[in-house]
Amino acid sequence: MPNFKLKISGLTKRYGDFVALAPTDLEVAEGEFLTLLGPSGSGKTTLLSLIAGLAVPDGGQLLINGKDVTYGAPYERDIGMVFQNYALFPHMTIAENIAFPLKMRRVDAATARRQALEALEMVRLPHVAARFPKELSGGQQQRIALARCLVYKPSIILMDEPLGALDKKLRDHMQLEIKRIHRELGTTIVYVTHDQEEAMTMSDRICLMNGGKIEQLGTPSDLYFRPRTLFVADFLGESNLFEGTVTQVRGDHVEVALAQGGAVAHAVTNAPVAAGARCGSWCGRRTSPWPTASPLPMRSAAKCWTA
Repeated sequence: MPNFKLKISGLTKRYGDFVALAPTDLEVAEGEFLTLLGPSGSGKTTLLSLIAGLAVPDGGQLLINGKDVTYGAPYERDIGMVFQNYALFPHMTIAENIAFPLKMRRVDAATARRQALEALEMVRLPHVAARFPKELSGGQQQRIALARCLVYKPSIILMDEPLGALDKKLRDHMQLEIKRIHRELGTTIVYVTHDQEEAMTMSDRICLMNGGKIEQLGTPSDLYFRPRTLFVADFLGESNLFEGTVTQVRGDHVEVALAQGGAVAHAVTNAPVAAGARCGSWCGRRTSPWPTASPLPMRSAAKCWTA
């Protein structure tokens, strides 16, 4: 049975009549890399803020390491946070920046410096310990922000679009660096992004959100090859989408008469469906969001959703 670092039950957030996050259930296992993915306004940042204690929920429960912290302060949650804008102290050296959370936890100066240097080794920047943040590139500063978070070994690391300010080449490199560190340390990470390629490359599981709700939760492969809704199929990759009418049903396989040109497609349904039902489907070749040297051959069968 998995050891859950984070367990959310019915967590919800409203602003007046607007529901920013509908009642949500979510479990994150120890050592897992979970990405909250979705378009702007989907609720992913709201959910991250509730986990971090930066917003107060209107209902539900949130457990970290089995402890109820639903209404607890951020410092009571044993979490680390990596922001998009780095949030490094400009007047401190890199070593002092990384050692700062240890200083606040009253770790003695010698031990704090040793652990800060170890964290710098972890992100492969031991030579910048005496520099100031302004003397580093954007990618280096982001690695320092990550090292500062790792140094005190929080139960969960939260990352709010940490690569959004970097150029594409540097962003691709940092994706691999973050994944390497996660693999080596086995840290539990909850990562927010609207970039589907980033989510596909880095995640153990993806929580795809839409309209303040979880649209689908699963591995990158599950969401890509077995989307449960039209939104999921359309959001990931580039899909050929068709409308049609179900003409035959054989278990979870159906025959669909397509509205375009009267062609017939064979589809796999996401829910029980009856002949005559209107549905939407994708079929043919889909463009893969995973980095690849050449186009991947994709399955030609369709997926069908009742309208």
